[in-house]
This record gives sequence, C-alpha cells and structure tokens, in this order.
Amino acid sequence: MKNMFHVERYNKTLFYKGFFLFLLSVVILSCSTPRYAVDVSDYVLLEDGKHVMGTEKGLTAFLFQNQPAKKTFNEFLAEKYKLGKFTEIEYWTTIDGTKFKVMLYTQDELNKYFDTTDFVASNRVPENAVVGSQVKFLAISVVNEFNEDCLADDSLFKNVVIKYLKDLKDQYDNL
Repeated sequence: MKNMFHVERYNKTLFYKGFFLFLLSVVILSCSTPRYAVDVSDYVLLEDGKHVMGTEKGLTAFLFQNQPAKKTFNEFLAEKYKLGKFTEIEYWTTIDGTKFKVMLYTQDELNKYFDTTDFVASNRVPENAVVGSQVKFLAISVVNEFNEDCLADDSLFKNVVIKYLKDLKDQYDNL
C-alpha cells in the first residue's frame, strides 16, 4: 500500500509561535504596574486641598466615607450647628478655648483637589437604600483664627482637631 498523502506537523513553527506568545504575555504583565487601593474605613489625611488667604499651599483635608443610607452630612451639620443652609458649609467652633473654622468640601471641590479613585469605600448600599447622598467620600479642612492649617503635620492643633473630627464623624455614623 502506498501512502498518497503524508502530512507532517511543523513542530518548529508551533514551538516558535508558543514561545512568542509566552514572551509577549510575560512582557505585558511585567510592564503593567499594580494599583493599590486604600481602604478608608476610618479616615485619611490628604495634603494640598483648598487654598485660603495667607497660605501658600493648600490645606490638609480629613477624608472619610459617606453614609449613603443616612441623611446627608450637610444636613447633619446644618442641624447640629444651626447653620440654616445645606450648601457651602463653613462654620466656626470653639475647641478647648480656641476658635476654629471648619470647612466641608463640596463634591466639585473634592474632585478638583483630590483623586479619590485610589480609595475604596467599604460601605456600599443598594441604590434603593440610599437616603442621603450617593457620594462615596467627604472631606473637611480646618483653620484657626490666623488661617493656619490645623491638620498639617507641623500644627500644634493637629491632635485636638483630629479628635474633634473623629467625634463628629462618629456622631454622624451613629445616627
């Protein structure tokens, strides 16, 4: 019997294609940099936020998670401090005998000054459970009477102001 059609596989060609695909996948995976997400379960301090008169660099902001299943943080502050308005929240408060100006960032300001894509919100709720705002994060900056950043690393008021802001955040979380 005579074999009329005899076909051999081109092993060399398959080897080269397989090696090329392996090499290509290694190069692609090694060139991509992993992105690490920061879980904002409590709070994060971010530099270079809002600018106020008398300062060269932006203020440090206290960033924390919003609670979308509750009323908005603006409403909470307006009721607590009897502000009379829900937008552009700024108010003066006295902590341990020192006056501080507390400034809540609007969502536009938050997006302007900070890149929040590196942060993860762990308190996601379904859309039908949202009562307040759907924003993921809120930010607050604090200055004293002399427009000094009270959340900066070199501020004498940093620990006092952080304690005040954590207490304020906890009050809002426990509504």
